[in-house]
Amino acid sequence: MPLSEREKRILDEIEKNLHEEDPGFARTVRQPGPPMDELRRIKLGVALFVGGFIMLISFFFSGAVGIGVLAFGLMVAGIVLIAGALRVLATERRSGPDPRQRFAQRLGGWEERLRQRYRKR
Repeated sequence: MPLSEREKRILDEIEKNLHEEDPGFARTVRQPGPPMDELRRIKLGVALFVGGFIMLISFFFSGAVGIGVLAFGLMVAGIVLIAGALRVLATERRSGPDPRQRFAQRLGGWEERLRQRYRKR
């Protein structure tokens, strides 16, 4: 459900007070993650995924379950790093409303249509 105007004003006031009281903390909270270059995150993610894939192949030959679990973990970590870096790059290049707001609007519209269908029954 989208925020009302009153709730938006309250959140803006809280954010303004936070910036006034402790600007250093406000900057660290605002940062989405560690200050690592997105290209480096993508490269690290690809390296982790490829390393995990190679370990997965070795798991099939050796049959050691620990190697398989580690391979799976490395592959998932690589995908998470790549997806996170791509998300940051996409939001930096995209102009327009915040993706979270667009998602909330779409979800709100879907919810309203669902409620209308339920009311008709």
